[in-house]
Amino acid sequence: MKPSLSYQDISLVPRKLSEVRSRKEIDMSLQLGGSDYNYNLRIPLFPAPMDTICSAEMCQILAKNGMLGMIHRFQPLENRKGDFLKLKDESIDVVIAIGLDESNLINEFYDLGARAFIVDVANGFNSTVEPIINQLRNMKGTFIFCGNVDSEEGFKYLSDLGVNAIRVGIGTGSMCTTSIMTGIGQGIVSSIQECRNIKEKIDSNAILIADGGIREVGDIAKALTVGADAVMVGRMFAGTKEAEGNILKYNGKLYKAYRGSASYAVQQKRGKNPYYVEGDETIVEYKGGVQNILDQIDAGLRSSMSYMAASDLAELKLNSSYVVKHNAD
Repeated sequence: MKPSLSYQDISLVPRKLSEVRSRKEIDMSLQLGGSDYNYNLRIPLFPAPMDTICSAEMCQILAKNGMLGMIHRFQPLENRKGDFLKLKDESIDVVIAIGLDESNLINEFYDLGARAFIVDVANGFNSTVEPIINQLRNMKGTFIFCGNVDSEEGFKYLSDLGVNAIRVGIGTGSMCTTSIMTGIGQGIVSSIQECRNIKEKIDSNAILIADGGIREVGDIAKALTVGADAVMVGRMFAGTKEAEGNILKYNGKLYKAYRGSASYAVQQKRGKNPYYVEGDETIVEYKGGVQNILDQIDAGLRSSMSYMAASDLAELKLNSSYVVKHNAD
């Protein structure tokens, strides 16, 4: 049986002569959609649709960097609409997060001009997602995100339903306790590789988003190298000025809250009985503006691609080569 691999278990190894003359010439862009919906990401990175990450301010900064922000669903509908309309007035495109019990809101946001939606569920490999995905597919010009899945069967299920971008990874997020509470999940590298294999086998056009487990900029490079088309991050953006939430002062230091979407606080905030808790809660040190982190990601990813002889993301996957560290199980 192959070991279950996470980012910490592997190191990338350059095995092809690099002809990259300047890191500035490296193309990290990723095209989303086609003729009906079209968005070109300058960096293949998304924020996790969490209440302590996504805000209108975060979406504004991401848009300035050629990226796509998200409006999370863990807030009153009036706030979600207000943020969307504010960003729309600024010609900023965003993704609207929708829960399984919110199919009635799809038409409302669509009429307001929304075209990109994320069906935000813990388990995307469930028949309950099918009606809402079909609803979105029947609306002209929509782009659909959904997940999470952790296997080739789950990826194929969502791809066959017509999902445009699939979140891969269960229990790998720093604030996710799913694996602890349920025993579900495998290492994120193994998840990416398994889903990438079926994506290529069935010739799927779905974007594979590696979701969870990102600790360092190098982990983003690892995810893209071993098969992901894009990466979703939470903790790296947590604690920034633009992350939603108030700044806290404790023992002379500044902090911000960071919590999983299935945590006790988030469920209680939505007026639900927090019986099934699969998310953690913590505070992280205040990091200042998120632009500094985006600049670090840009620089680190360009450098990694240069080492891997990759002038674009396609070449990065083609030149994929890594070693498993000795401490991997």
